[in-house]
Order: sequence, then C-alpha cells, then structure tokens
Amino acid sequence: MNEIFPGFSLKIRNYKCFGNDPTGFERIMPINLVIGRNNSGKSALVDALALAISRGQIYSPKLHRRGQSEFEFRAAVVLTEPELMRVFPDNTRGGDLANYSSHWHYGKRFVGLPITISLRRDWKAKLQSGLDLREISERSRQDVGDSIASNAKWPLDNFAFVRIDAERDVKPEGGMSEPTIAANGSGTTNVIRTFINHDAYPRREVEVELLRELNEIYAGDSEFLRISVREDGNGLWEIFLEEEAKGEIRLSQSGSSLKSVFIILAFLRLAPRLKSVNWTKIVLAVEEPENNLHPALLRRLLNFLSRRRDEEGFILVLTTHSPVGIDWASRRNDSQIVHVQNINGAAKAVTSAEYFSNRAILDDLDIRASDMLQANGIIWIEGPSDRIYIRAWIDLLTKGEIKEGVHYSMMFYGGRLLSHLESAGVQKEGELISILSLNRNVAMVIDSDRHLGRAAKDKQKARKPRMNINATKTRIKEEVEKMNGFVWVTAGREIENYVPNAVYERIVGNGQFNAGLYDELPEHAYLKQFNKNKVELAHAVAANFTRDDMEGALDLETQVFELVRHVRRWNRN
Repeated sequence: MNEIFPGFSLKIRNYKCFGNDPTGFERIMPINLVIGRNNSGKSALVDALALAISRGQIYSPKLHRRGQSEFEFRAAVVLTEPELMRVFPDNTRGGDLANYSSHWHYGKRFVGLPITISLRRDWKAKLQSGLDLREISERSRQDVGDSIASNAKWPLDNFAFVRIDAERDVKPEGGMSEPTIAANGSGTTNVIRTFINHDAYPRREVEVELLRELNEIYAGDSEFLRISVREDGNGLWEIFLEEEAKGEIRLSQSGSSLKSVFIILAFLRLAPRLKSVNWTKIVLAVEEPENNLHPALLRRLLNFLSRRRDEEGFILVLTTHSPVGIDWASRRNDSQIVHVQNINGAAKAVTSAEYFSNRAILDDLDIRASDMLQANGIIWIEGPSDRIYIRAWIDLLTKGEIKEGVHYSMMFYGGRLLSHLESAGVQKEGELISILSLNRNVAMVIDSDRHLGRAAKDKQKARKPRMNINATKTRIKEEVEKMNGFVWVTAGREIENYVPNAVYERIVGNGQFNAGLYDELPEHAYLKQFNKNKVELAHAVAANFTRDDMEGALDLETQVFELVRHVRRWNRN
C-alpha cells in the first residue's frame, strides 16, 4: 500500500451532511478518487479535508450538522520519538513514574504505536484511544493522554489546499493587477494575456508547453495550432485557439469540455510560475473532471493528471460519478476509491478495497453492464485449473503488470460445451451462444486433446499421436481469429503438458518424474498425492514455476506473449 502518511486516517462527524458516526478517509494515497451520486456528499468530504489542512481556521458554525453538536475530527496518527520525548523527558524522574530511571524509560514504549485523537473547533487534541496509561494516576491520566495527543505529529502540517471547482468557465476579462486563476476558472484569460504579453513571464509556457499539453489531451479529436489573446473594443481580452480546419475560435464560445480541460492545464502549468509553489506540500482537488468529456478524453486527462502528480509530488483528490474513474483508479497501485453514499439522511464514506465494494459503487450509481457495454476483454478457458496456470504465466511474463479482474477476465466454457459456442453475430433464441455478445475482445485457450493411440495388448509400441483437432475446435478457431481475436490450441494434450518435468520434479521430488506431451495429467502415477485433483496440482505448479521454466516449454512462451499482446491491445497499453 503506497500511503502518503502511513498509519494516518481522517474521519469527521457532525459536519455538513455527515452525521454522528465518524467517516472519511481510511488513508491518504497519492491519488484519491471520491465517487458517488450527485448530492451524496463528495464535495463535503473534500471540504472536510480542506478544513483539516487549515487546522480548523476555515470553519464556520453554519457548517454544523443541524441538531448536532459541533464538528469533530477523529484521526489516527502514529507516535514518534521526538514528540513523545516532549511529554516524557529523559532528564525527568519521579511522580507517578518514580519506579523508572527516567520518564523517557517509561514513555519510549509508545514509539510507533497508533493512537486516535479528537480535534474540535479549538483544535486542541484529545486522546481517544490507543494507549495503556494505567501506571499514571487517574487524576493525571487524561492530562498526560491529551499532552501526548497534542504533541503527536499532525501529518497535514504545512500543507496547502488548492481546488478546481466542478463549475468552471473561461470568459473574456479585463486586465487585473495581480494575475491568478480562481477555483471556478475566473482569471484564466488574464493569466494567458499576462504570459503572452508581459516581458516578466515566459510566453513559451503558453505558446509551446501549454499548447503541447492541450494537443496531448485532445490527440485524435482535435489539433490546435496556436494559442493567442486579443483585446476587443470594450477593453476585454479573449483567448483564441487556432485549428487548421476551423481557423481561430474563441475559447469562451467553445464547448464546456474544452474550457474545462484548458482551465486545469493552465492552472497546473502557469499558477506555480505566478507564485512560488512547493508541490510536495499541496493537496490538489479537481472536482468532476469528467464534465462534458467523452470517456477517451477523460482517460487521457486522468493519465495526464497522474503523470503530473508523479512529477511534482502533490496529493491528488478527484471527485466523480463516472465509471471511467473507477476503471482507471482500479488499475493503479497509487490510488484508492472512496465511495460516498447518503444513508438515512447522513453521508457515509467507505474505502473500496475489492470487487464487491466496486460492484456496490456501480449499483449505487445505477450503472448497468449494458451502460458500460462490456469489460475490457475475456479469456475463455476450459476450467478452473486452466485459470491458475494462465494467470501465473501472465504474471511471470509481465512481472505483475497485467492483472486479472483489472485488465482481463476469465470465463469457463467447459470442454464439451464448446460446441454450443459461436463468435459471430448476435445470439438469437435457439441458436448457438455468441461469445461476442458478452465481450467483443476475445481470447480462447483450447486443449488440443491430442493423444497416443492405445497400445496393443501385447505391449507393442503405441501409434503416432492424433494431431488434428476436431471440427468444433477448428470452427471456433476460425471464427474468433476472423473477429481479430486470439486462439491458443495447446501443443500437448492439455495445458498441464506445458509444465516441464523439472517443475513436476520440484513438487514430487522423487527423481523419477517423466511425463510426455500426450500423457494425461494429473493421472500420472507419480502425482498420486494430488488424488487426480487438477486444481490442487495447478496451485502447486504455480507456486514452483519460474520465468526461466517458460523457455523451451513447447510453444508456451510464444503463446503467452501473444495472449499478453492482445490483452494490452484491449487495454490500449
């Protein structure tokens, strides 16, 4: 887990739409996606984070939850030595701790422990839980606990909160004494004018760098040749974007998506050059970046924001109700999804950790499978053991970069059920099941079932292996490949035959293992410990299989490479 502040959590109660039960951030990650319905409390959770960064200074009594006591933060922090030594000095002894050589001899036991503290309007920290202070007298215990809480390091110290509102716009503007971009986009025109026309600012930042970033986001949709500003007869300045086919267009009269993206890019590139910014001490909140953006454009914007975050080191918070955000954040190890719901009149934030919580988000937003059309791609396999092998091999080849459930899914067709499948067309009642109706991105792994003929009773040598696959498998292979899919027919009898004898030997360890390409596994005599259980055998193989074992194992490496190539194409990476 790539947490910014290990052990830190931040929850709030009795604030705006949040009720009496503390709720909020279980952790702070480099990228934090806050998702939920409209009016669920997404913006209120971001407001709470801003309030915490200000140490309560931006609080207003109007933000109390009606009928409740004043707001309260509940935060988990980790105790460190410097802060504890202020409470338990090494040069002090006596009092309740007279049995110790110094107060520090007692206090050092708390180093590294997590505690929960309470913070209210006066921002005086009080200890809620986490420490056993029974050796301190009851009359002093609360004061000592609160002193520990007050001295505990507040991870958000010296951070600044910066916000770009969901409602943002670019308009013609007159000159301002001090150029700045407001949360709603106000000032963007004046800042562009300043950079282009004022000799104190580098116009290259707009005419080259900002233009390049804008074209990066809009790649495939539009190509802008120039950014310029002009003054009209009323003394107002206007931003113009030039395209080859359209000529110069006024940004203020362009679509909301273009204005929205332009504001975000202008802020990130130009605001730090107007005023010195320590990005590593910034929490940047961008509300509803998806406003008026189609999915591909939104993905490019999110990728751009994440790359800038990586470069500058700020903490990024995004609010959204777009399923694209869920898909995007789920793929990253530097992000988390916080789902905000309004339950019985009070907002509640839940950190999404796995499939079922992500599914709850889709259900809450009423996003249906038909709305999202389909997952990125499906690998069709015969049974559960195949899934274990293929997942392990993809993981080895990509070093864990390509993940099941994120970049692809696997579905079982069962060997004999293959004859009921087809890839082309839309399924009609009574016809074959169309695998493309579930997903247009398809790969299939099919056991060849090649085998040696039965030896004669007199132990004569078995016949040559049957090499041709049956008509059903041939049909499926042709249909899927015609639809730009991928079909992998095993070189040996089944997928288990790709496992080199050396791997089986590591598992069995009897020095006598020798399986052939067409032997039936795990029925092999030396695998009797698995009781013919293919799934148990697959788990044992996956645990003992290395990247080097793929080399020379029939066409395994080639087939997995090709499978991964298709998965990357499905995910466009």
